[in-house]
Amino acid sequence: RYKDKATGKLERTLELSGKYAKGGKEIANELDIPFLDLWTKMQFTSSGSERPSWREFLSDGLHFSSSGNKFLGDALIEMIDELLPDLSVKPCPESGNINSSSVCTAIKRKGPWHDEIDH
Repeated sequence: RYKDKATGKLERTLELSGKYAKGGKEIANELDIPFLDLWTKMQFTSSGSERPSWREFLSDGLHFSSSGNKFLGDALIEMIDELLPDLSVKPCPESGNINSSSVCTAIKRKGPWHDEIDH
């Protein structure tokens, strides 16, 4: 695919991925759309201190590992809670679980719950 442009060296560097993330953030700012800066969020805590375990979020330097997928999911939920609270799914008040008893004010219920149907 890259023919004579291929370097033969691993090009998945922290520096290169940082440039990519920075470019994405700049475009999102120009378009005035939300941007989840995972590059920074994975490496630094909310207080700004370095997160020494960020490598555990990647299985091969690019793709998420199991803990990376959880980290991404949690980050997306946090961003939705903050920026789109009407779409934020709240856990069931009785069980604390996110399931069919969860609450999301922007999604209107169209029919009865399974236990409300008389068969």
